[in-house]
Amino acid sequence: MGLIIDGFSHMMPTSFAEELYKAHPTDELRELASFEYFGHVEERVKILDKHKIDKQILTIARPSIWLDLPKEIVPDMTRAANDAIAEAAGQFPDRFIPIGSLPVPSEEYLPEFDRCMEDLGMAGMQIFANVDGKNIDEPEFRAFFKKANDSDTPVWIHPQLWKEWSTEYVLDKIFGWIFDTSLAMSRLVFSGIMEECPNLKIITHHMGAMIPHFSERIKGFHNAGIFPRANFTPLPKDPLEYFKRFYADTVLNGSVHAFECGYKFFGPDQIIFATDYPFGPEKGEAWMEGALHQVREVSLPQAEKDKIFGDNLMRLIERG
Repeated sequence: MGLIIDGFSHMMPTSFAEELYKAHPTDELRELASFEYFGHVEERVKILDKHKIDKQILTIARPSIWLDLPKEIVPDMTRAANDAIAEAAGQFPDRFIPIGSLPVPSEEYLPEFDRCMEDLGMAGMQIFANVDGKNIDEPEFRAFFKKANDSDTPVWIHPQLWKEWSTEYVLDKIFGWIFDTSLAMSRLVFSGIMEECPNLKIITHHMGAMIPHFSERIKGFHNAGIFPRANFTPLPKDPLEYFKRFYADTVLNGSVHAFECGYKFFGPDQIIFATDYPFGPEKGEAWMEGALHQVREVSLPQAEKDKIFGDNLMRLIERG
């Protein structure tokens, strides 16, 4: 067996949480602060050891902390978040792989992209599936995708909330996250960005969200020609070919049948093992166990399981 790497986990370093709370106190941050284990590096190592996971990707948690943040403090908070993740990962460099974040992936933040990759030694960049309600295929964000494409930098996309969504029953996160990822993937395909950036490598949360389940519906609506106002950009390939270029993580909370659906769509080379730690029941361990169970229970050759557990991710981050 090869390495087992948790390819999409989250962290809220205490130093960053305190700095952000001083600058912009919110209920969201107050809630996160109550989960002290979100920032415990040593405790994470113990959890990884317990579940026999060799390494873990670290991304800043969670996207909703950036909602309504005053624009004038976003640059400083972005730098602080990336510094905190790099510092946390640096405490156990053999166990943690840091990923930088750009809550606003516009051209003015590309120097921070460079700082993360060149100075902080990040392995990739995280962005959100919408930016304060703006779609990620807007012209102001295209320079980011071109830079990621040209520099062979993998991109993690985490869904973001929309301000008008109700938080009742936590449906904004149970289903809203999934919907937002699906929209973002679709806009990257239908706007032509995936065609313009053939080397773009994007890791999506929750096994590519709705895409595997509704792939034929996507194809049918695109090809039907019965919606003249749809404004589809002409694509030289079947749209599903672009969707299959995305990487999908295994954050399905233990659902084997959902994993099997995603596997049939994306195949063994495009799936990244991930746990969503530390979110979920039992301080995140239940979903960690569920993610491991999904891969171990399906009837696949061991070579394919090795790809999913770690080889695919290593191929992405060992650029050049």
